[in-house]
Amino acid sequence: MVVRSRRVKALLVGVWLLSPLSAVAQQVAEPRLSDAWLATLQQGAARIAWSHAFALRETNADALEGERRRLAAELAPLTLGALAEGHPALAQGLMAWRETLEGQAALPARTPGRHDLPWLGAHQRHDPALADVRLWGHCAVPSWVEVWHLGGVSRLTWRPGLNLTAALRGLPENTTRGAQRAVLITPAGERHRRGIAAWNHQATPLVPGSRVMLELPPGVGDAGGIRRLINERLPAYLATRLPGEECEIQGVKGSRDQGVNE
Repeated sequence: MVVRSRRVKALLVGVWLLSPLSAVAQQVAEPRLSDAWLATLQQGAARIAWSHAFALRETNADALEGERRRLAAELAPLTLGALAEGHPALAQGLMAWRETLEGQAALPARTPGRHDLPWLGAHQRHDPALADVRLWGHCAVPSWVEVWHLGGVSRLTWRPGLNLTAALRGLPENTTRGAQRAVLITPAGERHRRGIAAWNHQATPLVPGSRVMLELPPGVGDAGGIRRLINERLPAYLATRLPGEECEIQGVKGSRDQGVNE
C-alpha cells in the first residue's frame, strides 16, 4: 500500500508539472493553493483522501463566528415558542441544535466547494492565491453521517449502501414527524435540498462525513420569518464545518495541527 501510495503521488506531481497550470505557476511569483498541495505531497505526507480535503478562504473566515452566534440566538425564541405551543420534544431538539452550535468553535472551518489538488488541476482559474487562504488540509474519512433532526443532533454509523431514507428510519419517529424536506451537505460542502415526505420522496445516497439537516416544517417559527432564516442559514453554516474529526490542518504561516476535534 505504501508503494502504491508513493506511485500515485509521483503520478500526480508528474502530471501537474507537465500541465499548462504548472507553466503558469512557474512564471508567476505568487504561490497558489496548488503549490501548497504539491509541497505537501513532496514532503512525503500520509495518504490524502481528496474527497475530504478542504480550504478556508480569507473572505469567508471572519464572518463565521458572527453567523454561529446569530444562529444560536435565533434558536432561543424558537425553542420557547415550541414549549409554549405544547411541543416539548421539538423544544428539546431545538435546544440541542443551539447547544451544539454554542459548543463548537467557528474555526477551524472550510469554504464550501472543492479545493483538492486533482480538482484544482482541472479548474485552473479557481486555484486561489495562497495569500487568500487562511488554512487548508484534509481529514481522515470518518465512520459517521451527522443528522440534525427535530429531536436533536445524532451521528449515525455509516455503512455501504446507506441512504437518507434508511438513516431517517433509524431515528425515533417523533424526531422526523412533519418534516418534508432535508438538506444534504456533502463532505465538499455542497448543499442539495431533498424531499423526504411520501409525496416528494427523492432517493439520496449518503457518504461518510455527510451532514443532513431536516428543514423546520410549516407552523414552526413562522412568525417573524425565523423558520425561513434557520432553514436557509443553518445548512449554509454546516457546510463550513470540517468533513471529519481526525484532520491535518495547515496555515499560510506554516502552522500545523493534527487530530483536530470538532
